[in-house]
Amino acid sequence: MSTNTIVGWDGSLEADVALEWAVRRAEQLDDGIILVDVEDAGLPVPGQVITPQMVAARHEAADRQAQRLSDEHPGLRVNTHIMAGDRVDELRSFSRPDNLVVVGTGVRRGPRSRYHWSLGARLAATARGAVAIIPALPDEARSRVVVGIDGSEVSLKAARYAAREARRLGHELVVAHGWLDPLIAVSDMRMEGPFLGELEEEHRRMLDSVVDSLRSANPDLTISSSLVRDQVYYALAEPARSASLLVLGTQQARGVDRFLLGSVSHTMILHIETPTIVVAPECLI
Repeated sequence: MSTNTIVGWDGSLEADVALEWAVRRAEQLDDGIILVDVEDAGLPVPGQVITPQMVAARHEAADRQAQRLSDEHPGLRVNTHIMAGDRVDELRSFSRPDNLVVVGTGVRRGPRSRYHWSLGARLAATARGAVAIIPALPDEARSRVVVGIDGSEVSLKAARYAAREARRLGHELVVAHGWLDPLIAVSDMRMEGPFLGELEEEHRRMLDSVVDSLRSANPDLTISSSLVRDQVYYALAEPARSASLLVLGTQQARGVDRFLLGSVSHTMILHIETPTIVVAPECLI
């Protein structure tokens, strides 16, 4: 049994939801779980110093949780790793191209700007592998996985990752692509006529090519496509609302920009309603 599932856990309700999602997935893949709990040195109570006793208390809580999981899920291997430091940095250190780091997130209320620097967004921007951000467990009636593509190499990698997840779940895979008129960024005009038809056909060919490739590699998987003439967010948001899982690829920058997700991934996380996996360029499929 391998251990390729890392769960950022701190005893909160959000972390428990993420943990339950991760346990279900790990059992299906015959995987193990590592619970990583960080006494965040960057967020102490004013005047408070992190002590060995505080870290020890986290050890005890994580060990109790690990024992509970082992009791409830015989055969599931659960390990714990507790430390003090910056939570994002410590979780990032566990990220590898061949594993998945899972974190929870709260229900989005109030201004979206509050979530720009959320744990999930910051982690996904710099992780070496895939990061799953779990706002809630999906309704059992949901039976499709949605992936967004744009023709880039990382989005094709995300599509392959999504196909694997759809096979695991026994769900349909929906491959979605949104496109805009060339002038949409500088005016409210919408182009019409032969040129627009040619442009749409070009996007359709790209989408069909990806779907054909996925069908060839996954002959037993039901795959459909969605081409939307609109902002990419809107092309993904509607199908994602009724999906069990959303998968996105993200380009990762260097320098200061390495701490920021791509605009589409970031927007989807700001409005997250569905378990979402963000696939990094280094991710191994």
